[in-house]
Amino acid sequence: MLSFVFSIFYNGLVHLVILSSANKQVESLRRVDFSSKVWISLLATFAVLFIFTAIYSLFVSEKSTRRGLFFGFCFGLFIAIIVDVNQYVLYPLPFSLVARWALFGIIEFSLIGMIVGSIVKDRT
Repeated sequence: MLSFVFSIFYNGLVHLVILSSANKQVESLRRVDFSSKVWISLLATFAVLFIFTAIYSLFVSEKSTRRGLFFGFCFGLFIAIIVDVNQYVLYPLPFSLVARWALFGIIEFSLIGMIVGSIVKDRT
């Protein structure tokens, strides 16, 4: 749950403050009924973070903040390739914007990995 709250605040900071002017470049591509679909985005975020935590819990042998950081970085890189690169291919998006989305996503998952790594411990 902590990772979900962090993700919501982080994405708000990144997209509404840091990248707000850059994101305006693609505002015309946004759904007109976006606000009525926000719940889907929140549910998807929760699902991704649940999967992230489950994979970390089940498959990372040595659980620590450092391992969480590494796992989060790798997971973020994987997501950036799957999501951001495909967004660039599918839509007429400026590559510089997609690259910033990818960078901030990798940072986000790295930080989430540190959060999860500091909470989820080995069973002894």
